[in-house]
Amino acid sequence: MRSVFIVDDEPFILEGLNNAVEWEELGTTLCGKAYDGKEAYEQLRETGCDILITDIMMREMDGLELIRKLKPLYPGMKFIVLSGYNEFNYVKEGMKLGIENYLLKPVNMKELAETIQSTVQKINNAERSACLNAEELDILRDNVMNRWAAGRIDPAELKNRLDFLDIPSDLSCYAAAVVREIAEMEEPAGESPWYKARQNNREVYALCRELTESAGNGRPGICFCDLEGDVIIVYSGSDPKTLQAGILEQLEQMRSALKERGTRVMITLGGMESGYQGLPQSYALAKRLQEFFLTDEEGEIITASRMAPPDDAMACTAPDTLEYEKRLLARNKAAVDEYIDHLFAVRQSNRVSPVHIRNLAVELVLCTKQVVKENKLNYDLATSGYKQLFTALFKAQTLGRLAQHVKFIAHAAIDYLSVEEDEFSPVIKQVLHQIRTKYAEEMSLKTLAHEFNVHPFYLGQLFQKETGVSFSDYLNSHRVKQAKALLTDTLLKTSEISRRVGYLEPGYFYRQFKKYAGMSPTEFRNMVKMSACRDEQA
Repeated sequence: MRSVFIVDDEPFILEGLNNAVEWEELGTTLCGKAYDGKEAYEQLRETGCDILITDIMMREMDGLELIRKLKPLYPGMKFIVLSGYNEFNYVKEGMKLGIENYLLKPVNMKELAETIQSTVQKINNAERSACLNAEELDILRDNVMNRWAAGRIDPAELKNRLDFLDIPSDLSCYAAAVVREIAEMEEPAGESPWYKARQNNREVYALCRELTESAGNGRPGICFCDLEGDVIIVYSGSDPKTLQAGILEQLEQMRSALKERGTRVMITLGGMESGYQGLPQSYALAKRLQEFFLTDEEGEIITASRMAPPDDAMACTAPDTLEYEKRLLARNKAAVDEYIDHLFAVRQSNRVSPVHIRNLAVELVLCTKQVVKENKLNYDLATSGYKQLFTALFKAQTLGRLAQHVKFIAHAAIDYLSVEEDEFSPVIKQVLHQIRTKYAEEMSLKTLAHEFNVHPFYLGQLFQKETGVSFSDYLNSHRVKQAKALLTDTLLKTSEISRRVGYLEPGYFYRQFKKYAGMSPTEFRNMVKMSACRDEQA
């Protein structure tokens, strides 16, 4: 409904129009009335209206003067003039002011209704056209901004497009910021957790655009969404230090405003690059910096200074997976959680890179899968694909979420390990028991087959079918794991450890250890010592 305001100093006319016109049928509603121009101006200067119907000749302020005063305040307001005088000068002046029609009194109600109807149509068409043009311009602008940020546009074409869009290309400094919403984590029953982005980020984009385009200090930013759905803001200025200070102030306002609305975001700012052709470098860095929310607090805005090389020596030190395995096999969720938190905290305090933090999570999940595989081979976690396990892990945006996913997998493993082992046939259960309790003794399919009164070939096939690995692989893997424990917890020589885990020939032990551990026994022991020293220092 379009709002209509009537001004006339004749009560008969004012009330007559009020009652005689079917306003709603014309797509309008009567929002007010006044007996002279001054009274009308006092009411309308604050609220405005879509259509003003006004008499020309009034005592305090005539209709043409009223139009002159309202037009600058409301450029879209439409005017219909009434008059008891057929004066050419009034008509001419009204045409200059852009009136819709000039109607003589007594008013022809049919002509008035048609004028109102056509005026409403004109307003609607103008608004649709304005919206369409704005939408088309936004599509063009977003296309140019994405190609600019990605460095996939010819410099000459880029300069032409920036000039067309009235985006400055003559300033000395350009920078890009990335605003990414922190997705909520869900844990559906019976499935691994995953991260589900909201259906859209309109609220984040709308607020960022509102704040950047209404910036009172310095040049406003240019806001758009990149192809990955992140909100990108491009800033420009003359002095790098001044520009960065202003940007950080505005980004902090955005972060706080969104937090008040219940939306948490991660904000990064690329470097202050020289010239508009340097923007792709700033954008690429801002995107890379999003990874650092694995090691930094969510509340802060991460800048290019975070890329300074950290003390990454911890990255070369593998976690003590034997200790982790012990806690898993003890079915102690609290102890497992404590150890996971410890591993992440040590690396965070050493400010290792996000890549190594994520690698730690991968290693813990792989270790969990292996423990389940060795003990509960037919359960889902043991047979699930790596994509299923790691999808959520690689989408985790913060350290807390990453640790939460690793704990979820560990808890699922403990639940699986706590179930009775009824998935194996009786003979394979006995073989597994022999391996776990008598691994240090001479053992082969032939000796076990004789003990259990079955054919060796049949026993080997049955073991492979039920466990998914060969007998020799399972036995050697278990012996190497026991050797790792002795290398970690004792000072025994390698030759003695070889005998204790069932290898009479040290050379054969060495080869098997390197095959299943990826390094020699000596290298493994040295690595454990280095890890212990660093944990003590931390």
